Amino acid sequence: MPPPAVPENNLPAAGAAAPGSEAAGTAEPAEAAEPAEAGRHGRGIRIAALFIIAALAIIGGAIGTVGALTHGFRKPVTITYRESAVFKLRVGDCISTPNGELVSVLPCSAPHHAEVFATFTLPDQAWPGRPKGRAEASSGCASRLTGYLNPQLATSLTMSYVFPDFVAWRAGTRTVICEVQATSGQLTGSVRG
Repeated sequence: MPPPAVPENNLPAAGAAAPGSEAAGTAEPAEAAEPAEAGRHGRGIRIAALFIIAALAIIGGAIGTVGALTHGFRKPVTITYRESAVFKLRVGDCISTPNGELVSVLPCSAPHHAEVFATFTLPDQAWPGRPKGRAEASSGCASRLTGYLNPQLATSLTMSYVFPDFVAWRAGTRTVICEVQATSGQLTGSVRG
């Protein structure tokens, strides 16, 4: 019988056991490393994809929240200011304000809360602020009161005024309305002198 064939490189053939060794049937180490590296590479891509998806979800949620809070996805609303009726009052108007908000013009012979004794316009400048606007309205009305008022009624009357707030000022209203009221009760006639 002829001796077994030996490959030219003197190594046992694939799957053949070397003399004095057990047949393990294992692959070469280089072949075993390749599938493990491919598995790690695929796992890294999956983790990166998960991070990207999570980041996009967070960014999308943030944009949606900001849009909802700021009404960013709605058309802008235009608000037009309608000048309050109080700024259209004229000198000599007798008024009643039953609820403190609604102003009704009445004949001066009927009981009423106040009588308009002057109107004037504040300078067209930047909004002076509430304290300065109040001071300008007060001094402007006080200087006009004596020219309108019946001197015999002066002790039982008090002066008040209405001046524009910030919203009215931005809309162009500069009118101050000066009123005279009874210190108690209502007026029952004109206070004009």
